[in-house]
Amino acid sequence: MSSFKRSVLMAVAGGAMGLSSQALAFVPWSNPAGSAVSFDWAGGGSDFGLFGSPVVAGDTFIFSPTMFRADSANGVAGQAHDRMQVDITAHQASNITGIRITEFGDYGIFGPSGPGGNEVSATGGLFVTNLDLFAVRSSTLATTPGSPIYSGTGNWTGTAQVGLANETPPWRHVRVVLNNNLIALSINGSVTFIEKKVTGAAVLVEFTPAPSAGMVLGMGGLILTRRRRR
Repeated sequence: MSSFKRSVLMAVAGGAMGLSSQALAFVPWSNPAGSAVSFDWAGGGSDFGLFGSPVVAGDTFIFSPTMFRADSANGVAGQAHDRMQVDITAHQASNITGIRITEFGDYGIFGPSGPGGNEVSATGGLFVTNLDLFAVRSSTLATTPGSPIYSGTGNWTGTAQVGLANETPPWRHVRVVLNNNLIALSINGSVTFIEKKVTGAAVLVEFTPAPSAGMVLGMGGLILTRRRRR
């Protein structure tokens, strides 16, 4: 990688991290608190509002962001960054045994391909904090195709998962944080972009009452297991 490109990447990533750490603004969802079938939520929002507000259906948060996109043209780098946060409290009969994040998007690279030229990437991390014990578990977002992407057009997915089934005592009150970074780089005469899909559900947070109850689509699944009655 050229020193110029390395500098661009560091500047974009550094700027994103700086914005996140400063947290100068926080955009609440239109429904920042409420109650679902198996849990209550509070404090929902993100630093810059790029995730948008979720539609809550049963135990599922459904996000459809329309502005979460990075564009680059003629050597000018583009980036989009946001940090989503929400506090989850399981209802009395439930424990939190795992959280899985899945995201969907698309990308396009119009120009020469190969390392050192045009590229796009999606990176991020899932952080789960036990608000009773102040313990933290985390997972890095893994993408398919892997980032960076150097050519073509198509769809990408990203997943991250934190398992909590073996935690003692069980986790019931947590803060879920998702960091996302989209980066687009180009050379002269080229155009690139990467985004969360703007049609349908790009990001879902699905909460299920048992580990096997349903398939997780989108930005995640928080799995709850019913406690046995004594």
